[in-house]
Amino acid sequence: MDDELDRKIIQELQKDGRKGYVDLASELKVSEGTVRRRIKHLLQRDIIKIVAAPNVRRLGYDFVCIMALQVSITDLRRVATKLAQNEHVCYLAFVTGRYDLIAIVVAKSPEEYRHFLESELYAIPGVVRTEAFVNLDVIKGSASLPDTTQLISKFDISSLGKTGKSVNRVSTDTPVMKTNVSDIP
Repeated sequence: MDDELDRKIIQELQKDGRKGYVDLASELKVSEGTVRRRIKHLLQRDIIKIVAAPNVRRLGYDFVCIMALQVSITDLRRVATKLAQNEHVCYLAFVTGRYDLIAIVVAKSPEEYRHFLESELYAIPGVVRTEAFVNLDVIKGSASLPDTTQLISKFDISSLGKTGKSVNRVSTDTPVMKTNVSDIP
């Protein structure tokens, strides 16, 4: 596998996910068939996903915050499941440290966010404490899509097995909650 070509394909698709095979092939100086096969292989191995990433601010969701949640350990999975079903929560992960969960929460206004807190979040038994970090201005990435261009430019794709999973995984028992970018409101 030509890791450099795969990396370049990923980087080009990060700039414009709608770029066609012919255009990619021309820019990368390879055949269209090569680009088509590489992208198919990257998709099959779940290394990339081509999705529409909405600009949540353009959709009227001007209030974005990162929220840390401390949860009663006996209620952790239930609280996470409930939050994952909420339309305002567009990212949710189990974390280590003082908090148990980290979420990205979007709302159309501070008032809608307050309603989310009072009527939805605090209504979930087991939520002990929250701390919100309101986004004032985004420097890198976006509320709907993190900027991974630097990460990809240095990533060794050959470190991935045939399934697309890293060969040097720490643990397969680490609890993880996935939220697809396509699930963002």
